[in-house]
Amino acid sequence: MKKGIFILVVMLIATTFLFAAAKAEEQKPDRIEILYWRGLTGVAGEAQEEIVRRFNESRDDIHVVVEFQGAYAEILQKMQAALAAGDVPDLVLLDSPHLQIFAKDEAVQNLDRFVKAEGKGFLDDYVPGLLADSYYDGSLYALPALRSTPLLYVNADAFVEAGLPKRAPKTWEEFREFAKKLTKVNDRGETTQYGVGFTLGATTAHWYFQGAVYAYDGRVSDEKFNMYLHEEPAVKAATLWQDMVFKDKTGVPSTTHDDLFTGKVAMVFGSTGSMGNVMRRASFEVIPAFIPGQVRNGVPVGGSVIAMPSTDKWRQWAAWEFLKFFTSPESQAYLAEMTGYMPSRISSAQVPSLVEYYNKNPHWQVAIDQLKYVQPQASVISLPKGTEILRQMVEKLLIGNQDVRKVMAETEADLIKEYNENFK
Repeated sequence: MKKGIFILVVMLIATTFLFAAAKAEEQKPDRIEILYWRGLTGVAGEAQEEIVRRFNESRDDIHVVVEFQGAYAEILQKMQAALAAGDVPDLVLLDSPHLQIFAKDEAVQNLDRFVKAEGKGFLDDYVPGLLADSYYDGSLYALPALRSTPLLYVNADAFVEAGLPKRAPKTWEEFREFAKKLTKVNDRGETTQYGVGFTLGATTAHWYFQGAVYAYDGRVSDEKFNMYLHEEPAVKAATLWQDMVFKDKTGVPSTTHDDLFTGKVAMVFGSTGSMGNVMRRASFEVIPAFIPGQVRNGVPVGGSVIAMPSTDKWRQWAAWEFLKFFTSPESQAYLAEMTGYMPSRISSAQVPSLVEYYNKNPHWQVAIDQLKYVQPQASVISLPKGTEILRQMVEKLLIGNQDVRKVMAETEADLIKEYNENFK
């Protein structure tokens, strides 16, 4: 009998300890420290640091430690290594196409439950076109952080000299005609100024080409990785670009904005995030403008999202609190003013400081005005070699002068192979 009572007492004590341990686990710590991996250098990096400082100043219960991890490609590699080691940050800034790589394997948190807890309408103030590529398979896995779209930067002085209206071309057909008038050839038959530089940057060539395909009412690939480069919209865009380089001789492959500053070209493509640098460096009047439309206006969204790899319950809670702060209308207005990236919140356009800034610097307004035409990038950009395959496609068109339909077919085959081998 005594032995039975002893066992009962031991069981009660053990149960009490287990219950106490469970309660302690449920109870929120007084102060939670989380780690945020950021990317981007210069002003964009400094602005993120300032957002972290403001958040830490506003909270006693959460402290964010921010660490710079390099460019988007470096962050991708470091995240993959961190997952393999089982030691991930609580939040990470990702190039938006890279989100799918981690979301498909559930290596970052599904945010649907956090959104649901916020109540109905929480996401209504986020710009739909900037939020769209934060989803994977119908669920939200990130929030938009520093978002951009491609722009066309034109040398307004060159336009006036060529007798053109002081505005950017509205369609790709008009773009081609403007480029002819902007091209200068000297007495020796040497081209001293081209109409446009077609950007062949390692991480941007695909982006501007996507904008042309969207304008022709086409697409590169859909969310299920079906390919559409063989269809007429992509073929028309590719043919136009190639004809301007080799038939009209009004376009030239370019890898730097310096071609605009030196007068080698009169028009060049760039990011909204490049606007501050372009406007400061130019010795002539620059007009930042929409990517030309054609059948319709349409541009691919670029830039970054913030995802949550954290596996700890309370650090997830703290990470969500910071994520809301980072993407608040006020924070997004500050980031837009400092960097030129687009605010991801609709109501940011009414934040007094940003309204005042746009009034003083009206050229920045183009980034806001183009928001109504944004759509996610092609799904194939999330493939490990997707960006490079598309860059090679543009190179074959504009340097190799290869047959358009042949190039489109080869590119589709390479993308399908990459999908099957490294993503599916």
